[in-house]
Amino acid sequence: MHYEGGNKLEKVFNPIDMRETSYQPYMDEMIRSSKLSFKINQTEPFTEAARKLTNDLLQGSLLSSSNIIGPLQIDNGANFKLANNVFINHSLTAMAIGGIEIENNVMIGPEVTLLTANHDFDDHHILLISKIHVKENAWVGARATILPGVTIGKNAVVAGGSVVTKDVPDNTVVGGNPAKILKKLD
Repeated sequence: MHYEGGNKLEKVFNPIDMRETSYQPYMDEMIRSSKLSFKINQTEPFTEAARKLTNDLLQGSLLSSSNIIGPLQIDNGANFKLANNVFINHSLTAMAIGGIEIENNVMIGPEVTLLTANHDFDDHHILLISKIHVKENAWVGARATILPGVTIGKNAVVAGGSVVTKDVPDNTVVGGNPAKILKKLD
């Protein structure tokens, strides 16, 4: 559904009114995920206990070939999906209410932020949500921020510290704030 509220947006956003009772399931998942994120962050990394808690956070979808290193903050583990051979370094922040899908062989550096929600500029109680999709073999550098609705293309590289506001084509390197194409890869 295209959001036609106060913002003039090019992307498709699904509005959610935080004042409505329909928001309660999102709140319940946020509480569950926040408690598990806290437990993960208090557990020795690279242990079976940390891996089990992370798998619980992701509702059983953490594959044996993928790793997420704590500390982390994922506010909606139910909407955070990882494929095979994914490595996510420490200090990930993921606002995943809109859904985050990470395909095979993706590398994500430390202190990366993935945001699938923003607030309407005119009514701050309206969340505008849109999925983030990171395609296979992509690499997101340290401290990059990926904004709602962005797709990172296959084999793409996001330079560290970048703020990605638009889709990144396959086989490209982007960087800057806002991120722009720096190079095409062979």
